[in-house]
Amino acid sequence: MNCTNCGGRLEGDLTICPFCQSRQDFDLAQVHFRNLGAQGELPCPGCDNQLEVIEFETTPPIQIERCGSCRGLFFNPGELEALLEAKIDQAVWVDGQRLQEIAQNYGYHHEVRYLKCPMCEERMSHINFGGKSGVIVDRCGAHGVWLQGGELRRLMEWWRAGGKHLHQRNELEKLETSRPTVSMSHSMAYGDSSSSMEPSWGDSSSSPNWDVIKSVGMLLAGIAAVLMD
Repeated sequence: MNCTNCGGRLEGDLTICPFCQSRQDFDLAQVHFRNLGAQGELPCPGCDNQLEVIEFETTPPIQIERCGSCRGLFFNPGELEALLEAKIDQAVWVDGQRLQEIAQNYGYHHEVRYLKCPMCEERMSHINFGGKSGVIVDRCGAHGVWLQGGELRRLMEWWRAGGKHLHQRNELEKLETSRPTVSMSHSMAYGDSSSSMEPSWGDSSSSPNWDVIKSVGMLLAGIAAVLMD
Protein backbone atom coordinates (compact mmCIF):
# COMPACT_ATOMS: atom_id res chain seq x y z
CA MET A 1 0.00 0.00 0.00
CA ASN A 2 1.23 3.48 -0.83
CA CYS A 3 0.85 6.77 1.01
CA THR A 4 -2.10 8.79 -0.29
CA ASN A 5 -0.06 12.00 0.09
CA CYS A 6 3.48 11.35 -1.17
CA GLY A 7 3.16 7.90 -2.75
CA GLY A 8 5.73 6.31 -0.42
CA ARG A 9 5.38 2.61 0.28
CA LEU A 10 3.75 1.70 3.58
CA GLU A 11 4.78 -1.53 5.28
CA GLY A 12 2.57 -3.51 7.64
CA ASP A 13 -0.19 -1.60 9.37
CA LEU A 14 1.38 1.85 9.56
CA THR A 15 -1.19 4.64 9.87
CA ILE A 16 1.36 7.46 9.59
CA CYS A 17 3.63 7.69 6.55
CA PRO A 18 7.31 7.46 7.63
CA PHE A 19 8.33 9.71 4.72
CA CYS A 20 5.94 12.70 4.89
CA GLN A 21 4.37 12.05 8.33
CA SER A 22 0.82 12.37 6.95
CA ARG A 23 -1.91 10.26 8.53
CA GLN A 24 -3.49 7.74 6.19
CA ASP A 25 -7.26 7.66 5.72
CA PHE A 26 -7.84 3.96 6.42
CA ASP A 27 -10.73 4.21 8.88
CA LEU A 28 -13.59 4.75 6.44
CA ALA A 29 -12.23 2.79 3.47
CA GLN A 30 -14.85 0.06 3.92
CA VAL A 31 -17.63 2.10 5.54
CA HIS A 32 -20.28 3.86 3.45
CA PHE A 33 -20.92 7.44 4.51
CA ARG A 34 -21.73 10.86 3.16
CA ASN A 35 -20.17 14.18 4.07
CA LEU A 36 -22.66 16.77 5.31
CA GLY A 37 -20.04 19.52 5.59
CA ALA A 38 -19.39 21.84 8.49
CA GLN A 39 -22.34 22.32 10.85
CA GLY A 40 -21.41 24.66 13.66
CA GLU A 41 -17.92 25.61 14.75
CA LEU A 42 -16.61 22.64 16.72
CA PRO A 43 -12.77 22.62 16.75
CA CYS A 44 -10.72 19.51 16.13
CA PRO A 45 -9.06 18.42 19.41
CA GLY A 46 -5.95 17.40 17.50
CA CYS A 47 -5.25 20.23 15.06
CA ASP A 48 -7.87 22.95 15.78
CA ASN A 49 -9.39 22.77 12.28
CA GLN A 50 -13.16 22.94 11.99
CA LEU A 51 -14.88 19.58 12.26
CA GLU A 52 -17.22 18.33 9.54
CA VAL A 53 -20.28 16.14 10.01
CA ILE A 54 -20.49 12.78 8.29
CA GLU A 55 -23.42 10.37 8.26
CA PHE A 56 -23.01 6.60 8.20
CA GLU A 57 -25.48 4.53 6.20
CA THR A 58 -26.84 2.60 9.17
CA THR A 59 -30.36 2.02 10.48
CA PRO A 60 -30.99 4.50 11.97
CA PRO A 61 -28.29 6.75 10.44
CA ILE A 62 -25.43 7.76 12.75
CA GLN A 63 -23.93 11.24 12.45
CA ILE A 64 -20.52 12.02 13.92
CA GLU A 65 -17.91 14.78 13.65
CA ARG A 66 -14.75 14.25 11.60
CA CYS A 67 -11.59 16.25 10.93
CA GLY A 68 -10.73 16.31 7.25
CA SER A 69 -7.11 17.12 8.05
CA CYS A 70 -5.92 14.71 10.77
CA ARG A 71 -8.75 12.17 10.14
CA GLY A 72 -9.88 12.16 13.78
CA LEU A 73 -13.44 11.11 14.64
CA PHE A 74 -15.70 12.23 17.49
CA PHE A 75 -18.51 9.96 18.67
CA ASN A 76 -21.27 10.92 21.10
CA PRO A 77 -21.89 8.41 23.94
CA GLY A 78 -23.00 5.05 22.55
CA GLU A 79 -22.42 5.93 18.87
CA LEU A 80 -19.10 4.09 18.56
CA GLU A 81 -20.55 0.85 19.89
CA ALA A 82 -23.62 1.30 17.65
CA LEU A 83 -21.42 1.69 14.56
CA LEU A 84 -19.29 -1.33 15.43
CA GLU A 85 -22.44 -3.37 16.03
CA ALA A 86 -23.96 -2.28 12.71
CA LYS A 87 -20.89 -2.72 10.50
CA ILE A 88 -19.20 -5.82 11.94
CA ASP A 89 -20.57 -9.32 11.50
CA GLN A 90 -21.50 -11.01 14.75
CA ALA A 91 -18.56 -13.06 16.05
CA VAL A 92 -19.54 -16.40 17.58
CA TRP A 93 -16.01 -17.15 18.80
CA VAL A 94 -13.07 -15.26 20.23
CA ASP A 95 -9.84 -15.29 18.22
CA GLY A 96 -7.39 -14.95 21.10
CA GLN A 97 -4.28 -14.77 18.91
CA ARG A 98 -5.71 -12.01 16.72
CA LEU A 99 -6.91 -10.03 19.74
CA GLN A 100 -3.42 -10.22 21.22
CA GLU A 101 -1.83 -9.03 17.97
CA ILE A 102 -4.10 -5.99 17.83
CA ALA A 103 -3.53 -5.17 21.50
CA GLN A 104 0.26 -5.22 21.06
CA ASN A 105 0.19 -1.88 19.19
CA TYR A 106 1.94 -3.17 16.08
CA GLY A 107 2.76 -0.28 13.73
CA TYR A 108 0.53 1.93 15.84
CA HIS A 109 1.28 5.08 17.79
CA HIS A 110 -1.14 7.01 19.98
CA GLU A 111 0.02 10.54 20.65
CA VAL A 112 0.30 10.86 24.42
CA ARG A 113 -1.21 14.27 25.09
CA TYR A 114 -4.38 15.31 26.83
CA LEU A 115 -6.79 16.80 24.32
CA LYS A 116 -9.78 19.05 24.96
CA CYS A 117 -13.32 17.90 24.27
CA PRO A 118 -14.61 19.80 21.21
CA MET A 119 -17.93 20.46 22.97
CA CYS A 120 -17.05 21.51 26.52
CA GLU A 121 -13.29 22.11 26.13
CA GLU A 122 -12.54 20.09 29.26
CA ARG A 123 -9.54 17.80 29.15
CA MET A 124 -10.38 14.28 28.07
CA SER A 125 -9.02 11.19 29.81
CA HIS A 126 -7.21 8.26 28.21
CA ILE A 127 -8.93 4.86 28.37
CA ASN A 128 -8.13 1.48 26.89
CA PHE A 129 -11.31 0.78 24.92
CA GLY A 130 -12.97 -2.40 26.14
CA GLY A 131 -10.31 -2.76 28.82
CA LYS A 132 -8.03 -4.94 26.66
CA SER A 133 -8.14 -3.69 23.06
CA GLY A 134 -4.84 -1.82 23.24
CA VAL A 135 -6.56 1.09 21.49
CA ILE A 136 -6.24 4.14 23.73
CA VAL A 137 -9.06 6.60 23.07
CA ASP A 138 -9.67 10.09 24.44
CA ARG A 139 -12.89 10.23 26.46
CA CYS A 140 -15.07 13.04 27.77
CA GLY A 141 -17.39 11.63 30.42
CA ALA A 142 -20.25 13.88 29.32
CA HIS A 143 -19.92 14.13 25.54
CA GLY A 144 -18.21 11.08 24.04
CA VAL A 145 -14.92 9.75 22.68
CA TRP A 146 -12.33 11.02 20.22
CA LEU A 147 -10.45 8.58 17.97
CA GLN A 148 -7.25 9.54 16.23
CA GLY A 149 -6.84 8.54 12.60
CA GLY A 150 -6.39 4.77 12.26
CA GLU A 151 -7.96 3.88 15.60
CA LEU A 152 -11.42 3.09 14.23
CA ARG A 153 -9.96 0.54 11.83
CA ARG A 154 -8.11 -1.17 14.68
CA LEU A 155 -11.24 -1.19 16.82
CA MET A 156 -13.22 -2.73 13.97
CA GLU A 157 -10.61 -5.49 13.63
CA TRP A 158 -10.64 -6.06 17.40
CA TRP A 159 -14.48 -6.16 17.50
CA ARG A 160 -14.53 -8.63 14.59
CA ALA A 161 -12.05 -10.95 16.33
CA GLY A 162 -14.34 -11.25 19.35
CA GLY A 163 -13.52 -8.02 21.16
CA LYS A 164 -17.25 -7.32 21.41
CA HIS A 165 -17.56 -10.02 24.07
CA LEU A 166 -14.60 -8.64 26.01
CA HIS A 167 -16.08 -5.14 25.83
CA GLN A 168 -19.44 -6.34 27.15
CA ARG A 169 -17.72 -8.22 29.98
CA ASN A 170 -15.67 -5.14 30.85
CA GLU A 171 -18.79 -2.94 30.97
CA LEU A 172 -20.56 -5.49 33.19
CA GLU A 173 -17.63 -5.58 35.60
CA LYS A 174 -17.59 -1.78 35.82
CA LEU A 175 -21.34 -1.82 36.52
CA GLU A 176 -20.90 -4.38 39.29
CA THR A 177 -18.11 -2.45 41.01
CA SER A 178 -20.06 0.80 40.88
CA ARG A 179 -23.27 -0.69 42.33
CA PRO A 180 -24.05 0.95 45.73
CA THR A 181 -24.25 -1.17 48.87
CA VAL A 182 -27.72 -2.04 50.15
CA SER A 183 -28.84 0.23 53.00
CA MET A 184 -30.34 -1.05 56.24
CA SER A 185 -33.75 0.40 55.41
CA HIS A 186 -33.68 -1.31 52.00
CA SER A 187 -32.78 -4.67 53.60
CA MET A 188 -35.56 -4.33 56.18
CA ALA A 189 -38.08 -3.42 53.51
CA TYR A 190 -37.28 -6.60 51.57
CA GLY A 191 -37.24 -8.91 54.57
CA ASP A 192 -33.50 -9.38 55.00
CA SER A 193 -33.38 -11.22 58.33
CA SER A 194 -29.64 -10.66 58.63
CA SER A 195 -30.14 -6.95 59.12
CA SER A 196 -30.35 -5.67 62.68
CA MET A 197 -33.76 -4.39 63.65
CA GLU A 198 -32.28 -2.10 66.28
CA PRO A 199 -31.92 1.54 65.29
CA SER A 200 -28.41 2.92 64.85
CA TRP A 201 -27.59 6.07 66.81
CA GLY A 202 -24.02 6.68 65.74
CA ASP A 203 -21.37 6.61 68.47
CA SER A 204 -22.30 5.75 72.07
CA SER A 205 -21.85 9.31 73.32
CA SER A 206 -24.90 10.41 71.36
CA SER A 207 -27.16 7.46 72.36
CA PRO A 208 -30.37 8.41 74.23
CA ASN A 209 -30.59 7.80 78.00
CA TRP A 210 -33.39 5.22 78.23
CA ASP A 211 -33.67 5.50 82.05
CA VAL A 212 -34.41 9.21 81.78
CA ILE A 213 -36.97 8.60 79.04
CA LYS A 214 -38.69 5.90 81.15
CA SER A 215 -38.84 8.20 84.20
CA VAL A 216 -40.34 11.04 82.21
CA GLY A 217 -42.94 8.67 80.77
CA MET A 218 -44.01 7.45 84.22
CA LEU A 219 -44.27 11.05 85.48
CA LEU A 220 -46.50 12.05 82.56
CA ALA A 221 -48.69 8.99 83.12
CA GLY A 222 -49.11 9.92 86.82
CA ILE A 223 -50.10 13.51 85.97
CA ALA A 224 -52.65 12.26 83.44
CA ALA A 225 -54.19 9.92 86.07
CA VAL A 226 -54.57 12.78 88.58
CA LEU A 227 -56.23 15.02 86.00
CA MET A 228 -58.70 12.31 85.04
CA ASP A 229 -59.62 11.54 88.71
